[in-house]
Amino acid sequence: MIKHKKIALTGGPNSGKTTALTILKETFGPQVELVREAATMVFSGGFPRQDNSRAHIEAAQKIIFVATREMEELAEEYSQAELIVCDRGTVDAAVYWPGGVDDFFKTMGTTLEKEMARYDAVLHLSPPTNPAFYQSTHVRTENLHQAFEIDEKILQIWQNHPNRLIVEGKEHFFEKAEIIKNFVEKIIKG
Repeated sequence: MIKHKKIALTGGPNSGKTTALTILKETFGPQVELVREAATMVFSGGFPRQDNSRAHIEAAQKIIFVATREMEELAEEYSQAELIVCDRGTVDAAVYWPGGVDDFFKTMGTTLEKEMARYDAVLHLSPPTNPAFYQSTHVRTENLHQAFEIDEKILQIWQNHPNRLIVEGKEHFFEKAEIIKNFVEKIIKG
């Protein structure tokens, strides 16, 4: 079994994570294995988002956590790539948990420290600062103000990871793309 390096690509809604994954695959080809975001698959696959009850939110985040972990483990087992890039990490689901971060990890039978240790690096992308560049979708229901609130919570939860790069919201994604490619190249060569 290959020992892969693994990056959690995280950040607030509409920060460019999906676009970054496409750029990384186009730039690094077979050196990179991508793990898609579980939340997008769950919500675009039919899990209803209308109910904001505590039980509903908890059920969704449990599914997302387990799906994220399982998809990462499959990539680790079967990929020949040097680097696995995960669209969000297992840590991210705790940000959405109604009972708080400690309750989330207790419920999931793990700790924040154990989950952060799963990743060699964290690449955090923040949403665009210009409201004209913010796009909502059928899966992304937050407005720009809410996106920044979520982004701040994600920044806080990952703050103790020893190898984290934060890419602030840029007006032009090309600026972010260069920073992202350089960071990933260093990890691969590392």
